[in-house]
Amino acid sequence: MPVNFSPMEQPSPGSRMLFISASIPDPSRWSGSFDALEITNAVVALARACLTRGYGVVTAAHPTIAPLLLYVAAEFPPADRGGRVRVYQSMLFEDVLPAATRRFEADGIGNVIWTEAADGESPEPGEWDGSLRRMREQMLRETEPAAAVFIGGMEGIPAELDLFSSIFPDRPTYAAGRPGGEARDLVTHSPEHLQSRLRESGAYPALWWAVLDDLDGRDG
Repeated sequence: MPVNFSPMEQPSPGSRMLFISASIPDPSRWSGSFDALEITNAVVALARACLTRGYGVVTAAHPTIAPLLLYVAAEFPPADRGGRVRVYQSMLFEDVLPAATRRFEADGIGNVIWTEAADGESPEPGEWDGSLRRMREQMLRETEPAAAVFIGGMEGIPAELDLFSSIFPDRPTYAAGRPGGEARDLVTHSPEHLQSRLRESGAYPALWWAVLDDLDGRDG
């Protein structure tokens, strides 16, 4: 039986964006605890909540996350998609962009925005820092997200929180603790009244609805 999702609220001109900083850690490069299924569930629930509530989402093109966001966008009517999902990637990784991400963009689902690579770098750990920094700065300055959410991830997660907070010091950040990864240690950067729920809850649709209620309430 087909599942019917709520329609997206139509975005107003200059619709607000939410920055999603997330990844499934690579055990060969990171030794902390995490649950890949919890990360996936949290990301999918967040994307659905954002798109239903009229937010756009922006993320870096992590191979385990960008296809999930684009998949969720494909659940909604074509007329609603527009530029609501924006995926940024450095030209350094042009040859390794997942085929799924390319297919979604070819079908008109989401936009992939390419940024210039830093000279002399390569798509290898420890050899891409300048390119990633350039991509992250361009992504945040161009989309001006109203808030940032952090799920799972490795060393790039706190780096993106620091960058977001330096560019937008008055804008809120929210981190999910239950899926593990580096984001677990960032819950204390979230609004105090939501920290307990963010740290423990696995009821992600309700959790993200509460987060968006908090964010919407800041306009009052």
